[in-house]
Amino acid sequence: MSAWSGEISPERRSARLKVLMVSASIAFLIVTGRLLNIQLVHHESYARTASMQHTTLIDVEARRGRILDRNGYLLAGNRTVATFQVYWPQVPESEDQFVDSLISRLGCHGMVEPGGSSRCGNQILAKDVPFELATAVINSGLPTGVSVHLQQERTYPMGDLTAGIVGRCSGESSEGLEQWFDPALRGTDGRLYMERSASGRYNLIDPDALNIPAVDGQDIMLTLDARFQCILMEELESALTIYGGQWAAAVLVDPGSGEILAAGSVPVRSENGSLAMNHCFQGYHEPGSTFKVVTYAACIEEGLISADETFNCSDGFIDVAGDSISDAHRLGVLNRDEIIINSSNVGTVMLARSLTDSTLCSYCTRFGFGLKTMIEYPDESRGILPRPGSAGWSGVSSAQIAIGQEVTVTPLQMAMAYSIIANGGTLFYPRLLLACRQGDTWVSESSIVRSHPLSTETAATVRRTLRAVVEEGTGASASVDGVAVGGKTGTAERLSGDSGYLSAFVGLVPAENPSFVLTVVIDGPDYQYRWGSASAAPVFSRMVTRILAVEPCLALGRGGCGNDLVAVVIE
Repeated sequence: MSAWSGEISPERRSARLKVLMVSASIAFLIVTGRLLNIQLVHHESYARTASMQHTTLIDVEARRGRILDRNGYLLAGNRTVATFQVYWPQVPESEDQFVDSLISRLGCHGMVEPGGSSRCGNQILAKDVPFELATAVINSGLPTGVSVHLQQERTYPMGDLTAGIVGRCSGESSEGLEQWFDPALRGTDGRLYMERSASGRYNLIDPDALNIPAVDGQDIMLTLDARFQCILMEELESALTIYGGQWAAAVLVDPGSGEILAAGSVPVRSENGSLAMNHCFQGYHEPGSTFKVVTYAACIEEGLISADETFNCSDGFIDVAGDSISDAHRLGVLNRDEIIINSSNVGTVMLARSLTDSTLCSYCTRFGFGLKTMIEYPDESRGILPRPGSAGWSGVSSAQIAIGQEVTVTPLQMAMAYSIIANGGTLFYPRLLLACRQGDTWVSESSIVRSHPLSTETAATVRRTLRAVVEEGTGASASVDGVAVGGKTGTAERLSGDSGYLSAFVGLVPAENPSFVLTVVIDGPDYQYRWGSASAAPVFSRMVTRILAVEPCLALGRGGCGNDLVAVVIE
């Protein structure tokens, strides 16, 4: 065979080159078309897919506003926790072990066991993971399909000592001030897209994503003083142990502004663990003899009874529309002031007879009874105040109201009524909100006057009589060493509820130019402690002694502590 017989002919070689060139051209056109399809037609879809592979969406819950006491002490705050969850359909089989490793790292916060058989759909891996641990886990890289949700968990450093006022907030519901101020406290949630670097760490926020920053809630400062709140709560718990009873409550008020410095109600919780009724603001009780000052002040303000006028209470009882109202002891002939000093029911009814029914009830209304105080707290009670001509009014109603029966009140209403006497005749709207935080500045709320029921002269006269009640009369057990105290005892036979009697004391400290007013109520004490002088007054004395030990300047009278005890802390 010739050496040239195995060579390809020029025509054949040319044909093969043409086929190769056509094939290359077709391949080029296919690749170009595919690239055009990716870059132009389906660009957004592929870009979104690529972004999802290296970007994680993190929901950011707004920080709930803090609640502080008047000195900047934290009453309600937050801690950041994380929830880890996985969507198993997105997890490649080859990466199952990475999810198991993550579960092991989350430790006691984990909700499932590593290597579990239930691996379908969406599954929560861990809850309430502390922010520090969650950050470390996130920064080390998360397996595909795992997401993180950051949220705020509410904390209450003082626990049940302030729970009755501050309340609580959970994902399902809120109570107390947490409920009342929720629109300001809750803020607005946000979301962040976190880009993962080539090493697998989340190291920056995607600037081109639709990030929505969280807007934190507003911090609020209350009029409460945490120190005084602790004192009231501890003494109320002790009172129920010593004297017995269904519940006990106390309210401490600055009479010159209506600011509530402390408000305690025990028990704090019901048997099922939920918050019990706060008796300072909710519910109601008969005030008993603490209400007699309204009748007494009305007679003086109307100019109907002079200081030297006397009343014969020797019989120990008085007939009212065929019924009889009596004193615990026969007291003889008493003047206007002695009727209150000795807490005479008979004498008080005689005082009330100088007033018309409408005038007496008008003064009760001016003192704030039968009306809501408008305190910033849910479900406040207005109490009960019968009106002349109403279905509940009878021939004995005026006399009964004069001595604190047939009328019901809250401890807060009593504290505000006595504040009128303490400050010289003005009724303020009580308040729990002292200031709101706007940026780096605290914006203070102003006190609002509701009415002026008494003249300064009448208020001064009543203060002197209330001082004599403690120094000479039924309120001796409310006395406090080193300071003059004014006040009034009260013992009421309950017309509602399960208990038979109610013991109460409302006092002014110091008696002249008072720095504060304190109401103490014990519902259903053991029979031997039913008198206001036997239980409520001694509790008042112990509370005041401890309060003055913390703030001795309060014994100097209003203004003795300078700027109203406010020491605003700006962080």
